[in-house]
Amino acid sequence: MKELLFAAIMPHPPIIVPEVGKKRLKEAAQSKKAAEEVSRRIKKVDCETVIIITPHGEVGQASVPVYTSHVFEGSFTRFGQAKPNFSFKGDPALGLAVIKECGFAANCPETLLDHGCLVPLYYLQAAGVRKPVLPIAIAFQPLAKLFEFGQSLAKTIKRLGRKVVIIASADMSHRLTSDAPSGYSPAGKEFDEKLVRLVKEYDVKGILNFDPALAEEAGQDALWSIAILLGALDGLQVKTEVLSYEGPFGVGYMIASLEIE
Repeated sequence: MKELLFAAIMPHPPIIVPEVGKKRLKEAAQSKKAAEEVSRRIKKVDCETVIIITPHGEVGQASVPVYTSHVFEGSFTRFGQAKPNFSFKGDPALGLAVIKECGFAANCPETLLDHGCLVPLYYLQAAGVRKPVLPIAIAFQPLAKLFEFGQSLAKTIKRLGRKVVIIASADMSHRLTSDAPSGYSPAGKEFDEKLVRLVKEYDVKGILNFDPALAEEAGQDALWSIAILLGALDGLQVKTEVLSYEGPFGVGYMIASLEIE
């Protein structure tokens, strides 16, 4: 019996939310279409809880923050749109079990969700996925350590028998063009092309051993959340499909489906 039903990598630019992006959304049409498709796939598996790993919010240093509230809220107010407002049920029982059993996890009482959570969850809600969520923020730890956290996370999920979907919220390089948020670097394209290839090939070792200097120069926030996701998938048969990749605003967006066979 499978507990981990499906996994995905999704980006988190607020501009791909129609109410925020408006006319500019057409510049990220591939991402919108792929986000809708992966959300439909998640709807089909009928999970009990959606775990979403964000590189924003209450990020940690020594420990991984696990959000344990009964209810979460959020909006895109800081991006100029007070609506839509979001409200989600939490899964505190799973969150507290993760903290107890996963070594270097910490209880996070935060109830407001950042855009790293809200953008993927927007598309899930639009597809009719209205399940409790367990947000987990990344910690600035070595990728191997985050992978170990993911392994422990999977053990807790299995022990509780919780049927879950896991989403790694991940933007790629922020340095693809001269007008990119972090300025231009040729490392941006190199990083994105390499990570897309490694995900397509499901090369876990290649991702965990990614050149840290290249990652730093590229200005990415993808590897931490993906490392946790890969740890949770460790030992499973996984079929990966990169549904889209584009960088219309100087930031790389990849959407990938990781189907557990």
